[in-house]
Amino acid sequence: MTFEPEELGRSRQELGSMLRELRKAAGLSGDRLAVRCTMSQSKVSRIENGQTRPTLIDIEALLTALEAAPEVVTK
Repeated sequence: MTFEPEELGRSRQELGSMLRELRKAAGLSGDRLAVRCTMSQSKVSRIENGQTRPTLIDIEALLTALEAAPEVVTK
């Protein structure tokens, strides 16, 4: 199942930008986040740049690895 950010009122670019900001706030590189999520660095980059539609599992893995606050997760 592919996650459609537009269904929640966000574009892929907005979602990617939010994830990038969370990663930077956590002080993680794209490589380090990828290791934490067990996905490739290029996939993390494509998600952050809005080039790839993430799955719900991808989003959950990224938010968990970033230790995102509950209020961020529900946005």
